[in-house]
Amino acid sequence: MRNKLTPARRAATFIAAIAGLFLVYAPGAGAAKADLVWYLGSPTRTVVDLSTPESNVGDISISTGTLARKPAGTEIGFYTTSQITVRSGLPGGQENRDVNLTISAPGGVIYAKSLITATPNVAPNKAQFFAITGGTGKYAGVAGELINSGFTSTGSKVSIYFSDYGTTFN
Repeated sequence: MRNKLTPARRAATFIAAIAGLFLVYAPGAGAAKADLVWYLGSPTRTVVDLSTPESNVGDISISTGTLARKPAGTEIGFYTTSQITVRSGLPGGQENRDVNLTISAPGGVIYAKSLITATPNVAPNKAQFFAITGGTGKYAGVAGELINSGFTSTGSKVSIYFSDYGTTFN
């Protein structure tokens, strides 16, 4: 037995379809203009390996590098990450890392956090998405999203989208 579409069901179906299209085509952070765009220099990385040379849960890596306004530009600050391997032995030899990112920039510091998938002993070369968890100085109380383009031999680009779009930081 087939259900008949009543006028109410037709209206509900139409509204749901329109809402679905809006969600699919609504501009997100990737489509919006970033509040800040900076460039991270290639990292210097130190790994604290807890047991064997292979990737293991609990391995810690610390990375640091320069911050600039344009690729290979004049240093305006620096960044650091602390990463803990929380899952190893993933397909392709990859691991999950719990990452804390700190960017020390003119006027303050921005803190961000993510869970990324990466190859051991290799800087991630695919985009990573971070939640901005706060800041100090002129960045006190910020929140939003930070997108790291992934590292190449020269570094990476970070695009920062603050939740409060009325605030500008230059």
